Amino acid sequence: MASDPESIKGIILKTSEYKEKDRLIKVLCKDRGIVNICVKGVGSKNSKFSFASIPYSYCDMVITESHGFYYLKEGSVIAGNMGIMNSLEAMAVAGHIAELLSLSVMQSENSRDCYELAIYAYYSLSEFPGRHLEIMCVFNWKLMWLLGLATIANECALSAGIKLNNRIYEILDYIGQNPVSRIFTIKLEPQDISILRKFTLAYISIQFENEVADPIYKLNLP
Repeated sequence: MASDPESIKGIILKTSEYKEKDRLIKVLCKDRGIVNICVKGVGSKNSKFSFASIPYSYCDMVITESHGFYYLKEGSVIAGNMGIMNSLEAMAVAGHIAELLSLSVMQSENSRDCYELAIYAYYSLSEFPGRHLEIMCVFNWKLMWLLGLATIANECALSAGIKLNNRIYEILDYIGQNPVSRIFTIKLEPQDISILRKFTLAYISIQFENEVADPIYKLNLP
């Protein structure tokens, strides 16, 4: 027997095929963390759930639970973040963000903070796809702070056996210590981005005990 309908807001991190015309969507919610929701008939022509086929959008949803599965009953888009789709690099970074969130949030007590981070990261990436590397660096480090895996930058770098300059330490501490609403407006120089790109990915790989590849390099662009 299905549960009573429940309204949630969430960001679609991933969509995958399920049966012939259905989809499974992975959604990051404020209080629930990450949940998987079955969307029936989304592959049909003129489906009212066609929005659920597009990742990285921020949506209102009404769901029910039946036999341990969530099902989408109604839904609408709050922010489509369609600007991401105009850039291969922005799409690659968006996928990177979704992958890290999927690996780390789950039903975590940090889901509320990570949810807010994801909203700002995807909005920024949609509005400024050309700043994909800056956005990736900022997201990477703030996620580590929210998960309790990073603190003062020079201490973190020392623990990882990496030496950085004072400017980079200041940038990292600014990202870590300021609200999510402020950090994506930071302006970084090309040399800053180059260092932060390598360091944050290396640091995450150490903390996750698994190599996290640079999403732009994975594109194999000339």
